[in-house]
Amino acid sequence: MVTPPFDALRLVNGYRVFQMTVAACELKLPDLLADGPRTVHDLAATTDTHERSLRRLLRGLAAWGLVKQLPDDRFEATALADSFRSDRPGLRAATLSQNREGYAAWAHLMYSLRTGEPAFEHVFGKSPWAVAAENPEGAALFNASMFEQTNRIGAAVAAGYDLTGVATAVDVGGGNGALLTVLLKARPELKGILFDLPTGLAGARERLEAAGIAGRITIVEGNFFDSVPSDGDVYLLKSIVHDWDDAHAIDILKTCRQAMRPGARLVLVERILPDHVDQTPESIGAFMLDLHMMVLLGGRERTAAEYGELFASAGLRATRSAPIGGGFGYFEAVPA
Repeated sequence: MVTPPFDALRLVNGYRVFQMTVAACELKLPDLLADGPRTVHDLAATTDTHERSLRRLLRGLAAWGLVKQLPDDRFEATALADSFRSDRPGLRAATLSQNREGYAAWAHLMYSLRTGEPAFEHVFGKSPWAVAAENPEGAALFNASMFEQTNRIGAAVAAGYDLTGVATAVDVGGGNGALLTVLLKARPELKGILFDLPTGLAGARERLEAAGIAGRITIVEGNFFDSVPSDGDVYLLKSIVHDWDDAHAIDILKTCRQAMRPGARLVLVERILPDHVDQTPESIGAFMLDLHMMVLLGGRERTAAEYGELFASAGLRATRSAPIGGGFGYFEAVPA
């Protein structure tokens, strides 16, 4: 019998490694090991787990580099484990969030491939947005996972996108205000409008107050399929359009177009889908997220040319675009 290559086995083991990582996050093992090595006995007592079973999990995690095995039945954290600590909430929250409904939906990938429809609704009988509205804990995990990413991307937008002439920025679907927080801290003269559904805005006011910018931001609840605030100089949509198929994406852009006054701009901040696939982190991230959008939401990642086509269909004219790092880019348009 020919032994399969290790890279092939990595593909097959993916679901197991994910669940091991979820367990490590649930038990907060990266946090517990942050101050130094600990014995399995100590960790089992702290986490209220079965000692022999926990030892087996830790050995498995060590095989994948999340922890390191030491003599005397001790384990220590690695640099990889530090990425999953609870005081660095982006990746830990994303892991726990994906383990909720996302993991179950991916088990039905074939449904999306056969029908072209999102497997999520096939499994749960409702959209992710409806599930989030009924599940504040899950929504909080998702918002926390997006906060760190948006902080990072927001800094790149502040550094790489020219906001000259902008007095008021409208963050459409802006969640808890991470993007506006970064932009307003970088531009003291800027004011913002944070617009989203009530579920998305959960915790926003507290975060804005903690950041010291609540007085410069107006929070508006609403649905971007119906209307958006009409007094912005720039309309920002970060990781919004990729959630939707072309027809719904165009509807969102049309709503923004109707609200835009003369001289206003619209800026999408999205992953750039490469024209060709390779094994770079940016390419892997973009194409995996494209599949994730297909399975969960029926949305998709797009190339720069495809965003231009969306703009044209919504009565907008693409003006400029540029990469901003991490596989993301901005795509600007004005009324046609």
